Amino acid sequence: MKKLTMPLILTLIGLSILFQSLAAPEAVSAPAAAVKAPQKAKDSWEAEWNKTVEAAKKEGKVTIYSTPSGDIIRNIAGAFEKKYGIKVDWVNARGEELAQRMQREKIAGIKAVDVIMSGGGSTQTVMKPLGLLGKLDSLLVLPEVLDPRAWITNHVPYLDKDRTALAMLATFQRYVVRNTTLVRENEITSYKDLLNPKWKGKITINDPAVAGTASTFFTMLALDVWGIEETKEFMRQFVKQEPAITRDRRLQAEWVARGKYALSVATNLENMIEFIKLGSPIDSVKVKEGGVIGPGAGGLAVAASPAHPQASKVFVNWILSKEGHTVFVKAYGSPGVRKDAPREGIPSQMYPDPDEKFYMDTEEYILYRGDAMMKIAKEIFAPLSK
Repeated sequence: MKKLTMPLILTLIGLSILFQSLAAPEAVSAPAAAVKAPQKAKDSWEAEWNKTVEAAKKEGKVTIYSTPSGDIIRNIAGAFEKKYGIKVDWVNARGEELAQRMQREKIAGIKAVDVIMSGGGSTQTVMKPLGLLGKLDSLLVLPEVLDPRAWITNHVPYLDKDRTALAMLATFQRYVVRNTTLVRENEITSYKDLLNPKWKGKITINDPAVAGTASTFFTMLALDVWGIEETKEFMRQFVKQEPAITRDRRLQAEWVARGKYALSVATNLENMIEFIKLGSPIDSVKVKEGGVIGPGAGGLAVAASPAHPQASKVFVNWILSKEGHTVFVKAYGSPGVRKDAPREGIPSQMYPDPDEKFYMDTEEYILYRGDAMMKIAKEIFAPLSK
């Protein structure tokens, strides 16, 4: 038998390794696959987006039914037309009037509207039940819109589970306002502090028996803070404080600014800020239970049968992108729901502090305060209307 030398041993080892590599199937590393996937996804959304934009330009127009004023829509329309060359037509009216118009068009078989910009009250209580709205989630394409990290809610801010509408504005509402000369800064730290006997006859409140800030306030307490029964008991005890009820939102803020009342509950935010700018001794109160972030009239929806479906899709993605949302927020002058929305020129009172609790306005809120809560309030606050 031939003696194995070191060179021969190394040769045999090398041949063995070579045969094993030829026989084994080629391995695919996880990192390589992970790198390729995003590229494929990117190619997919870009191809869809480019095709959509091309088709939208052929449609040539998008029609918006809007509750925000013409000045606001004019700025938005100008920026969109400049970017895509797609004309923007709009109709400006109250939410209920827009819903009535859409219903008449639906009955007549007319496709006129594409995008609706209106508050959640109109879209969720009138338009949606009539079957006038389509689903928004099927229209979203841009990664910066679909990315949950882009939004203060950490998800796309739909107002309802069916995803027929979403919020574009995020104005924070603190529900207690004080006269700074009559109420010390930390004298009210909880809504239950309003029940202190020292404030009896010294509080004013927006009428909770009608749709408005007060019904939203009590709805928040019932659905998110204390529960329905505890909130009812709070309301009964609050009535014993003999608050002055008014539907005049500006007058309510003025009463506190002038010192007629020390505290105000469910004050209109814009009216409070107006008096702050005038130098009046008035400011909002931060309490441990927090407040609600709502879209106001800054909601977004699409028609169930849009006249220009591709142009609708482009507009929706654009106005929810950083670029379009920036235009919208600057035109409106209120906080945006995107984390990268500009804050310049917007009053700080419209934002929650970093450690402050907040709850988002949703379809559940809107429906509950529009029916159940107003009935509860009418019954409990009835003694004050006599």
